[in-house]
Amino acid sequence: MELVINHQLEFVPEPIEVNHFTTQGLLNSNYKSVVKNSFSNSSSKSIFGIKQRLKASQFNMVNHTAAILKLSVFAIALIALF
Repeated sequence: MELVINHQLEFVPEPIEVNHFTTQGLLNSNYKSVVKNSFSNSSSKSIFGIKQRLKASQFNMVNHTAAILKLSVFAIALIALF
């Protein structure tokens, strides 16, 4: 048996790998600064402003009972392991 090649193969160069890494993030800094500024300057008379103030105060408060409970469960788990 003999292998016969009747036509030339076309040369295809390998694609050049390009890395697309950016360090700026998804949103540009100008847009972020505009959003932060408008968020901080939202009027307290609007419904959005009232809701956001309430949410911010809820997230800033620490529930001490929950923190103590979590720490005690963690300590008991550590003691049980050793």
